[in-house]
Order: sequence, then C-alpha cells, then structure tokens
Amino acid sequence: MGMTDAVISVFKNWKNFQGRACRSEIWYFTLAVFLITIAITIIEIATGIVDIESSEPTQGILFNIFFLIILIPSLSVTSRRLQDRGISGWWQLSYLILIGIVVIPIICMLPAKEDENTWGRNPLLEK
Repeated sequence: MGMTDAVISVFKNWKNFQGRACRSEIWYFTLAVFLITIAITIIEIATGIVDIESSEPTQGILFNIFFLIILIPSLSVTSRRLQDRGISGWWQLSYLILIGIVVIPIICMLPAKEDENTWGRNPLLEK
C-alpha cells in the first residue's frame, strides 16, 4: 500500500472503528499528515496568519481546520491498527494520562500478532 492508497483508505473508512489496519496504512497516513502540516505551517507564516515572532505559540485557522478534518479518521485508523495487534482501540484513552503518547506509537510499529483475531483476518492476508 502506497501513500495515496493509505490516505484514500483512511478517509474512506473514517467511521469504521472495527476491523484491522496494516502498518503501512497508518504510517503512510501519518507521513502524509506530517507533510501537509508542514505545508500549512509554511503557508500560514508566509501569509501572516501566524506571527512567529510572537512570544505566545499559536496555531492558525488553516491548521485548526485541518486538525478537525483528520481527527476522527486518525482515531479510526489507530483503533484498527491496535486491533491488528490484538489490543482494543479503547487503549487510545491512555493519551489522556500521557503514557499513551509513548506507548501507542510503539504498539503501532509492531507487526500483527495473528493471522486472525477477534477483529477479523489480517489485512495483508486478505488479498
């Protein structure tokens, strides 16, 4: 799965919190979000939406809109990726106690545990 396929898959399955997602799907999506965020930041600085000389860190309106657009799809693909590892997507709640900031990405880096689990068949074996 390439970057374009991953982004299309994530947005197509934005409301699907069931099933499984392979590593390439979540990491290509994450890379695309990172690159778009850099582009948005450059645009906001160049147009003066964000003042980089200000002592207060701020985010521009374009970034906030982009964040709202990707919030649910990001939660969905992360949930499916955790389920691919055999862990409930509810583990994302660990972000609230800050340990999830470290633990969830590490879990998402690991390969799938089984060919089939509670959430379905391994997406790499379905083809």
